[in-house]
Amino acid sequence: MQDLNDLLFFTAVVEQAGFSAAGRVLNLPKSSVSRHVARLEARLGVRLLERSTRKLRVTEVGKEYYSRCRAILADLDLADRDVSEHRSKPAGIIRVSCPTALRNMGLLISCPALWRATPCPCPDSRHQPAD
Repeated sequence: MQDLNDLLFFTAVVEQAGFSAAGRVLNLPKSSVSRHVARLEARLGVRLLERSTRKLRVTEVGKEYYSRCRAILADLDLADRDVSEHRSKPAGIIRVSCPTALRNMGLLISCPALWRATPCPCPDSRHQPAD
C-alpha cells in the first residue's frame, strides 16, 4: 500500500537538497525522512537519489518521479482547498417562522439582500402560520 507521506518526504528532500534540511522543514528527525525515502525506493525497486556523505543527487528516474509527485501533491492541496471552501459556504434551506403581523410589517423584505449576498441557500417562501 502506498503512503502519501513517502511522496511528501521525497519531494521535500529534493526541494531542500538534503535529508537534514528536509527534516527541519518537516519538523522530523533526519532518520525518519531517510527511512521513508528508502522505503519508497524499495517499493519502487529503483534509486531515486544518489547519496554520498557530502552530496545528494537526484537520478533521472528520480527527476521524473519528483515531477509527478509535485503534480499529485498540488492536486491534493487543490482538493483540500475545494472541500474547505465548499464547507465554508452556507447551504441548505432557510425557513422563517413568524407571526403574520410581523411578516406583513416587512420582515421578509430584507431577505432578498441575504439571497444576493449568499446565493447558495434556498429560501422556503411558503407561508405557514406561526403557532
